[in-house]
Amino acid sequence: MQCEEDWAVMHALHQGHGWSIARIAREFDVCWRTAQRYAIAEEVPRYRPRVRSAELTQAQVAHVARRLRAHPELRATTLHREVRELGYEGSYPSFARRVRVLRPADLGADPEVRFETDPGVQVQADWADCGDWLLGDELRTLHAFVAVLGFSRMVAVRFATDKTRPTTLRLLTECLHELGGAPREVLTDRDPALVIGSTPSGRAVFAAEWIDLSATLGTRPRACRPYRAKTKGKVERMIREVKEDFLGWVTGQALPPSPVLADYEALALRWCSEVVAPRRHRTTGRIVSEAWATERDLLGEIPRRILAGLRGAEVPAPARVIDLGALRGAGEVVEAPCLDDYEAVTS
Repeated sequence: MQCEEDWAVMHALHQGHGWSIARIAREFDVCWRTAQRYAIAEEVPRYRPRVRSAELTQAQVAHVARRLRAHPELRATTLHREVRELGYEGSYPSFARRVRVLRPADLGADPEVRFETDPGVQVQADWADCGDWLLGDELRTLHAFVAVLGFSRMVAVRFATDKTRPTTLRLLTECLHELGGAPREVLTDRDPALVIGSTPSGRAVFAAEWIDLSATLGTRPRACRPYRAKTKGKVERMIREVKEDFLGWVTGQALPPSPVLADYEALALRWCSEVVAPRRHRTTGRIVSEAWATERDLLGEIPRRILAGLRGAEVPAPARVIDLGALRGAGEVVEAPCLDDYEAVTS
């Protein structure tokens, strides 16, 4: 903005001495639009007052402060959704600036570099420790198993009170089923539930149960290199959102007096569908639900007998194998049928 003296000189040169706008612009070293505005204005040009962003009401400020006192790590996106329900009409950047003042501490984290994969190629999975939560009538340590599709960023969350191998494999299969099927590969860290060792060259040695399950699902197990957890940055980022967004969101939801794991999983499913699926991912620029619809068609179907086992249905037991050598070693008499008996059965 030019000073009042500049306006007076430009106006006088143009109106009284016939200077052109181009000449004035060259003389004062300004663009011709600025020279024109000052030369033809009858008074000193002033900037219009800026429209002030929407302010938080006292009730909204009290709500944000109360939520941050109860959960200091609560994300600003979660609070923004809540205050919009209370009538706030301002933008998220404006609201985020106000939250920084009200937040007890700055909990920013360094950004993580992620590698993009094609649809149906990869799922990243890992455990997240959620702290102590009410289960039944007592506080129990709750763990969340998080699985994220690499292309669409759709997420599935399951909960457990232990991280044993049977629990890990069961929840991984449930998450894959919820996401629509099995991808070409599943990337994890070197969780002892899935990895039992490493070769001299540093390659992971997977547990036999995980190898068998992955073969049944039609996927390939992969593990990050030691101390390279950020290789699976997509699920690491989602774990951060589970801790900072979902758990904080849960504190504002109604739970039964004696909640069970299924209650937390129902809230997680609602959070995934209402919060994660509709948003536009900042890295990919795609709507998560729309990208998921594309990726879901490229995932492999989970075998029915695996799903039956997850639902608690009776799964047919494999045929019993008779070890003749063991029977002989135990002193039992084993009669070997002749070939005629086999021909009679097969004919």
